[in-house]
Amino acid sequence: MSFRPMPVLTLFTVLSLALLVWLGNWQYDRFLEKMALDKSEPEWTVIDGTVVPGSEAMVYSYIDAAAAWRRIVAIDTGEEIVFTPTEVIYQVEPPQPCQGPECGAGLRFAARGLYQVPRGRNAFSGTDSPETGIFYTLDPAVLATLLPAGEASRVHGRVFEPDTIQLSENGRTMVGDNPFARVRADFKLPPQRHFGYAITWWGLAMALLGVYLAFHHQKGRLRLRKGSDA
Repeated sequence: MSFRPMPVLTLFTVLSLALLVWLGNWQYDRFLEKMALDKSEPEWTVIDGTVVPGSEAMVYSYIDAAAAWRRIVAIDTGEEIVFTPTEVIYQVEPPQPCQGPECGAGLRFAARGLYQVPRGRNAFSGTDSPETGIFYTLDPAVLATLLPAGEASRVHGRVFEPDTIQLSENGRTMVGDNPFARVRADFKLPPQRHFGYAITWWGLAMALLGVYLAFHHQKGRLRLRKGSDA
């Protein structure tokens, strides 16, 4: 085997390979970190109270690369009012929330969960429609507009995420783990996305190396067997 590398091309190829491998390793480390966070046990807290009548809203969410709507209600614990989801509905069109003084009146709510900081709006957020109970950001300060002034002043600034929740998709409903009740609060990039990115970067590194070797072979600078140049 004989190999006569082109100096400048080899330098840029080595630097590019190092960068691609580093990017792949970084994404894989992020994958492991997020997987570890998802498996860690949060510091649970418990709330107990009654549903505030007419407080139900539908909030659009993007959960692990899937579009969904979350049914949100306000819970009066006696000391404060906490907004919490009770159902995740995997569909594109918004379901109709139950509104009015008869909706949720007297219903008791008790659950174990954790508080999460509300996520802000971005350039792609839709326009909220308080009159129909449709929202595009789960922000207690915004949802408080559904409540009378006296109750709105008692709203907790964070969202309570129960550890288990009702999950609905294609007409089927089950109780499962709440995807938002975890230590990791990054829902746009689940661990699997980072793993996919790592594979992509490593794949590009392998492709670059293959092109580099093929180019040298085509130019006669890489020969696997000794032989005549004729």
